Amino acid sequence: MHKQFLLAALEQAWFGRGVCAPNPGVGAVAVQDEKIIAQAWHQGAGTPHAEQLILAKLPKNLSDITLYVTLEPCNHWGKTPPCVDAIINHGIKQVVYAYRDPNPVVAANNTPVLLSTHNIDVVHYPLAEIDAFYESYCYWTLTKKPFVTVKMAQSFDGKIAGVAGERVMLSNALCHDFTHQERLHTDVILTTARTINQDDPLLNARFPGSEISKPVAIIDSHGALNPRAKVLNTAKHCHIYYNEQFPPEIKHAHCSYHPMPADKGLLDLEAIISHLGGLGYHDVWVEAGGRLFSALHRARLVQRTHVYLVPALLGQNATSLYQDMDTYTQAYTITWQPMGNNMIASLDWHEDRQESTCSPV
Repeated sequence: MHKQFLLAALEQAWFGRGVCAPNPGVGAVAVQDEKIIAQAWHQGAGTPHAEQLILAKLPKNLSDITLYVTLEPCNHWGKTPPCVDAIINHGIKQVVYAYRDPNPVVAANNTPVLLSTHNIDVVHYPLAEIDAFYESYCYWTLTKKPFVTVKMAQSFDGKIAGVAGERVMLSNALCHDFTHQERLHTDVILTTARTINQDDPLLNARFPGSEISKPVAIIDSHGALNPRAKVLNTAKHCHIYYNEQFPPEIKHAHCSYHPMPADKGLLDLEAIISHLGGLGYHDVWVEAGGRLFSALHRARLVQRTHVYLVPALLGQNATSLYQDMDTYTQAYTITWQPMGNNMIASLDWHEDRQESTCSPV
């Protein structure tokens, strides 16, 4: 029964994915007599955690309650009080959690011991689905850098746009839906001024009847960003990365400006990625052109790559995705996801993972 209820808690956690940074998304369900009687999810940094929200729905000392939580309950003060104290004070009988928190403060205070001391049964029950959910949080916690995912749609002849970068709609509706789900669940979308100026994208998450704004980071190496770009109005917030030697003359509302070192006019991508991690973003979703795609891979700053393979040929004079031949030289694991007449090839890069040891055990 543990797996069933932890997966129900994971469904709750997904509601908070992409809105909680620098906190991780967490879901919880309360179970009595093998039935869920309450559920909750963490709705953002500085707000009550999932455990606190769910306990507020339950009368104190309700008998035989098992609390299922996706992540080990916190045991220290931050912007909110420790969840361990709330669980103890509420008279919960058992706590089952799936993922051990890699935060060294949580590990040092030892949640299982704290709860067991108060006669609360504690079960650590890891699940592969929840391990995957916390992969980016663990990576960020241990490296202080975000987990970077890059997506690109390409034709069978390796092209991403028409002649001179003319925009071409390549991927199908299923891939389109996949993109918007990924946008929804990321912390920030990274792109370039070149992409903004060429395509004028909204870079929000769009679904039938709703549009969700996301933070957007824009690399503007040459101060060329169009001041009338749509994304400056649709983004939840914009982070503009510019050459530290050439500060922008005009600054836009609800944008933050970050000077970056540059070499031959190109901004330091590792510095940008590290800065995004310093802002508390666990997940970075990249949508841009072939130049940034190749540069990020060349610098080995990518943890996952989604390539949408589209059965079309754009011709020799169309714009190529690949700026060099070194994109796929690292070791990787590949998985395939059919999307109608398109295919998504997802590459998880091995070497970049060696910086962290995200073990659920």
